[in-house]
Amino acid sequence: MKKRFYLLMSIVGILLGLFSVKAVEVLGSKNDTEIQISEKTRKEKKEEPSIEAFESIDETEETCSLSISLIGDILMDGSVKIHINKNGFNYPWDRVKEYFQNDDITIGNLETSITTKGQKWPDKQFNFRSDPRNIKAMEEAGIDIVSLSNNHSLDYGYDGLMDTLKYIDNSKIKRVGGGYNKKDAINGTIVEKNGIKVGVLGFSRVVPDVKWYATDKRAGIVGAYDPHIEEVTDRVMEMKKEADIMVLAIHWGVERSDTPRKQEMDLAKRLIDSGVDIVMGHHPHVLQGVEIYKGKPIFYSLGNFVFGTSTEITSNTMIAQVNLINKNIDNIKIIPCEIVSGRPIPLDNNKNAEKINYLHKISKNFKTNIDKDGLIKIVKE
Repeated sequence: MKKRFYLLMSIVGILLGLFSVKAVEVLGSKNDTEIQISEKTRKEKKEEPSIEAFESIDETEETCSLSISLIGDILMDGSVKIHINKNGFNYPWDRVKEYFQNDDITIGNLETSITTKGQKWPDKQFNFRSDPRNIKAMEEAGIDIVSLSNNHSLDYGYDGLMDTLKYIDNSKIKRVGGGYNKKDAINGTIVEKNGIKVGVLGFSRVVPDVKWYATDKRAGIVGAYDPHIEEVTDRVMEMKKEADIMVLAIHWGVERSDTPRKQEMDLAKRLIDSGVDIVMGHHPHVLQGVEIYKGKPIFYSLGNFVFGTSTEITSNTMIAQVNLINKNIDNIKIIPCEIVSGRPIPLDNNKNAEKINYLHKISKNFKTNIDKDGLIKIVKE
């Protein structure tokens, strides 16, 4: 009886043992599943982008915009100097500086040497030099880059040019088209703003004397006459490898003519074909038409800007603002101005419309559409 009891208890014990193992196995299996689910959840949470990640993505996808203002001839001598002596060095820029301080890059043609030294270059009708204190006023007004490749940078000889280079280099303003030697003069500059690299070069087709050309051992400017064109386009293509947008300032054309010649029109297109995105012309002292070629603007002449003038046609001027979105030219905003007592002044509504109509008229042969607000929309080709 006792044996039977022990035998029965043994059987019950075995059964209970088996049940416990199975229960443990089942329980373990459930725990493993929970662990696996928990690990999977943690992984999914880890891989899910955080708010910071979304913000980073949004910043990457934001559009980059850039505004480049182009202006014509800048001179602080002659009658302008008289007004400066009376009203101070900031006088020429008082009415337009807000445009340059609020854009990203402003480029102009410095049509004078900056010096108190030197002797007049012989056999020249006009020799200009401006007080070095004007450079600080230009810097404060928002001028970023100036071209020296024109027919007045050596008006007071090599001493005058060396001073010009020195005063500019000691400021925040950058220079193109003139330098201490050929390499320096042709090099140009690249400025990066808002993630966009803008390359700027300067050349001249108006050179009073062959001695004005920069060489390996002599300061001077760089030319763009027909024998130099291959050198110009080579430099354009070389810089284009580093820059997103290329601006080329060029001194050319016939004084007081509101129409570019075929040679300027042909060269402008060749420059764009070689990689230039914006052609800014100067020298005629009057405005010429605007052409859009392959979606790239050609300003054949931006006219005078800070300059002594005596007629209505030479007093007509403008600020041409080229606006980019994501490294592409989107539109151009024309801001008409009138030069009064040597300084540019933006126009009121009535005169503004009149000057835009004038620019539209001299641009009609290029089929450039300038709306009543002075906007030129670039059509993507």
